[in-house]
Amino acid sequence: MNVFSNTPKSTYLRSYFCTGKEIGKNFGWLFIGNFGSLALGFISTLYLARVLGQAAFGKFSYAQTLAIYGALLVDLGLNVYGNRSVANSPKHAGRYLINIGSVQVFTGILLIIVVATVVHTFNLWSDSELQAIVVNSFVWVLPFALNIEWFFLGLQRMKVVATGRLIQQSMVIVIAYLLVKDPGQVVYAPFARVAGGIASALWLLFQLPKEIFQNVRIHLLEATSYLRSSKWFWFSAFLIQVYNGIDIVILQLFRTASEVGLYSASFRLIGLFVAAISVLNMAMFPMLAAEYGKNEVMFGKLLKLHLLSALGIAFLLLVVALPTVSLLVNISYGSQYLGSVSFLRILIIAASVLTLNGAISQPLLASGHEAAVFKQILLTALLNVVLNLILIPHFGAYGAALTYLISVIFATAWLLPIYYKRMGSYWLLPLSGTKQI
Repeated sequence: MNVFSNTPKSTYLRSYFCTGKEIGKNFGWLFIGNFGSLALGFISTLYLARVLGQAAFGKFSYAQTLAIYGALLVDLGLNVYGNRSVANSPKHAGRYLINIGSVQVFTGILLIIVVATVVHTFNLWSDSELQAIVVNSFVWVLPFALNIEWFFLGLQRMKVVATGRLIQQSMVIVIAYLLVKDPGQVVYAPFARVAGGIASALWLLFQLPKEIFQNVRIHLLEATSYLRSSKWFWFSAFLIQVYNGIDIVILQLFRTASEVGLYSASFRLIGLFVAAISVLNMAMFPMLAAEYGKNEVMFGKLLKLHLLSALGIAFLLLVVALPTVSLLVNISYGSQYLGSVSFLRILIIAASVLTLNGAISQPLLASGHEAAVFKQILLTALLNVVLNLILIPHFGAYGAALTYLISVIFATAWLLPIYYKRMGSYWLLPLSGTKQI
């Protein structure tokens, strides 16, 4: 511990103040964007849940979950890869943008055509209404492909990102209100998300620097090399969605649409609770990536701030949210959704563990240890699928919530020794200086 002995306390404070000021600016805009968009998104969720009722809302949530898997096929891990690459090499940002954007737009268009053809040709569901909801939900993958938020995150232009998110969710509310008035109009509900995605994508495109595409062309071989490098990000994102969304897919197979609706409503409420750690992760990731390999003292300070912030959020979830579950559900969705209280309590505990998981996994990803994180995600996803298949047929949504809790505990416990091995030395660095690597 001698590294701390000769460092004045005033230096600690100045060092943390400078780091905190930079983080605070990024965090502030992402806080506005994320919490503003989540609040607006939650309003649209409340509206749809109340207007559609449990059964129709369950169908809608199921279709939206499938569409997220489609978005992962479009993403291909390139969003996170592009974010990190732009943060590390801003002078090549135009090359990353044109190549990644071209691949994702082409993949998105192809996926929509394939899904529409397969669904209508083979009648995958006996419920024709559900088929229409699924096809309409997949249209969203095109505006998802056009969304270049990752580019501005890499440049740490968080104001642009925040504004885009607010525009998106505002449009979702407007279109949802105009198109959906009763359960019979559930087939139109996915178009609210499509309209929001288009509005956000257009905003981001108009914010690009005019010179960004000068002397830049599409290079297929270079784009292919990105895919080779981004594979761990894509595999990780896909497997994360497995243990974040496979429960709804399996619930749809074994339980009624009403129970799917109850569980989906509670899971969306959890999404609001963990928004703070999502904002923190998004703000920290490009900063960690930019400092890694260049300034290990700054990288160490960022690690500490990240973990301490996550611990604070987890504490608030357990102390504030957990005791008030029934009140939150009643205020949010109404008495018809009070049946979700029992498994929502389990999900809140899981969310508190998930906040710590983010503070552990993000530094590993930012420092190039994707393979280590992927191994954990793979094992967690396998555990999640097996437990869901065992528990959901017998316990329904309660079994799905219990599976989620077990999965996030396993994931966090698995990463802890890896984090200690890879990041432990940074915790012993002094809080001042700019030691270069």
